Amino acid sequence: MRIILLTGASPPGACGVGDYTERLAQSLKSLGVDVRIVSVDRWRLADVAAARKTLGKVRPDIVHLQYPTPGAGCRLGPQILAVLRRSVVTVHEGSQAHFLRKLSLYPFTVRASHLVFTSEYERQFVTKLAPWIARISSVIPLGSNIRVAQGGTARSHEEVVYFGLIMPTKGLEDVLQMAKLIRATGAGLRVRIVGKASPGHEAYFEQLRQQSRGLPVIWESNLEDEQVATRLASCAVGYAPFPDGASERRASLKAMLLNGVAVVSTCGAHTSTALRDVVRCSAGPQDALEAIRLLLDNPLENRRLGQKGVEYMRQFAWDGIANLHLQMYERVIRERVSDRRLLCAN
Repeated sequence: MRIILLTGASPPGACGVGDYTERLAQSLKSLGVDVRIVSVDRWRLADVAAARKTLGKVRPDIVHLQYPTPGAGCRLGPQILAVLRRSVVTVHEGSQAHFLRKLSLYPFTVRASHLVFTSEYERQFVTKLAPWIARISSVIPLGSNIRVAQGGTARSHEEVVYFGLIMPTKGLEDVLQMAKLIRATGAGLRVRIVGKASPGHEAYFEQLRQQSRGLPVIWESNLEDEQVATRLASCAVGYAPFPDGASERRASLKAMLLNGVAVVSTCGAHTSTALRDVVRCSAGPQDALEAIRLLLDNPLENRRLGQKGVEYMRQFAWDGIANLHLQMYERVIRERVSDRRLLCAN
């Protein structure tokens, strides 16, 4: 079986979708699947034409498009290619997208061989917009793009860690607000922000750094994946204030849980019952700081919550995710062969 994973050009660590695609390719290769990643630069018409030419030469059994893709911006190149070439499409973001981006999902529903969603919430959301996809869609969850840290390390009870891309809509303003509360109350804690500026948001990153001057904040950017894992494994408590709430599509949250961090987060409509059981829900920075203090003052509860996160993450192991993809690919190929036979019979 030959698979093309189609995405946008993305340097490591700069885009969750790009990192996910790389991990998926590695996991599929470990199962003996012939996988190649094809990156489309900026999804202009010329880029789409070049991608079609490449696909024609490689002749894959399955073209699997990841959406949204780095570099696409407002361009409709991915949609055009999906209409021209029947593909499997993974929709990483739907319910929280801008209204126009939600509308832009419709072309994927026209000719897709199969649509993959990263949570049942996202699948149900798009199914309401396009009921006809119910038969050709499924949920394959995200795994953590960061592995488990190697070797045991002592966990700091003097730091609160945040991990993720540095860009708007990630709740970083709440992280800095917590740092202000820590300074005002003399809580004796530090906030460690581990991440990398998302392309195009470097000015935002610098703005946050300026705002954090004088606050108990440590910034660590551009770490290698192994360094990130080690850093997470050395922290007892994390803060993940997603504006739309913790959800199964948050790979950064999963990285913290996988590495045994007891996480305090916001909860919302996306937050499943299972996920609510492994994070502490908070209503804002003040509430979160109180929850963090309770966890740090109760080491047994801290360890218990961290271990529940590790156990929760077992269902998101990459070998299992790769097997789910392989089963889906095989099903798509069987249906394609069946359709051809039926067409010939008629």
